[in-house]
Amino acid sequence: MTTIVVGGLFNAVAFAGAGFLFFRLNRQGYKEEVKRHNQALQKLAKAKEKFYESEVKRRNDEARRRAEILDANKDIEETNRALEDLRDYTRLMDCTASQRRPKLEDYYQPSDKMKRYAMLTMLTVGVLGVEGAYGLARIF
Repeated sequence: MTTIVVGGLFNAVAFAGAGFLFFRLNRQGYKEEVKRHNQALQKLAKAKEKFYESEVKRRNDEARRRAEILDANKDIEETNRALEDLRDYTRLMDCTASQRRPKLEDYYQPSDKMKRYAMLTMLTVGVLGVEGAYGLARIF
């Protein structure tokens, strides 16, 4: 900030010194220089105003884009939650569908005699299977 003040002060002193020379040498030259200087200041003021307007517009656009990104992220999160809920529902329906599938047990209950026969058959197959495997192992 000090350099700006010093630079501004230097420019003012330089312009005043140049103005004094023009005033001493040629009054018309001084008026022309003041006119050019004033026009330059007006152009500078317009350029600064235009720059500040563009900066405000740029910052507003950036803020708008950030808000749009936040909204888009919220939409993405909501969509992901909805998809997960749909997956859970589909899994639940698949599980319950297999449970609802008609089975023989729903329509037929074997008698006690048939249950004993089935158990005896399984036991015999199991014993023969073990003995058969033992016999085959002895042969080879």
